[in-house]
Amino acid sequence: MDEKQADMVADALGGQAWQSGGGIWLVLLRQGNGKLVVISDEAVCEYDDEQHFEESKPSKAILLRQNSASLN
Repeated sequence: MDEKQADMVADALGGQAWQSGGGIWLVLLRQGNGKLVVISDEAVCEYDDEQHFEESKPSKAILLRQNSASLN
């Protein structure tokens, strides 16, 4: 997703638009329990904490596109 799309999704869900590099925009939703939900145009992933996000180790993932690379 681009910056405008990320901003719109973040505003709608109460999250934060974030550029991860290379023009890739994500929406970050920080949960009260320390978990992090990350939305891209390819997947929605839940991480146990920021460290797991940095290590690309989601606890749950929903692929939004069939041609996306496997997250497991």
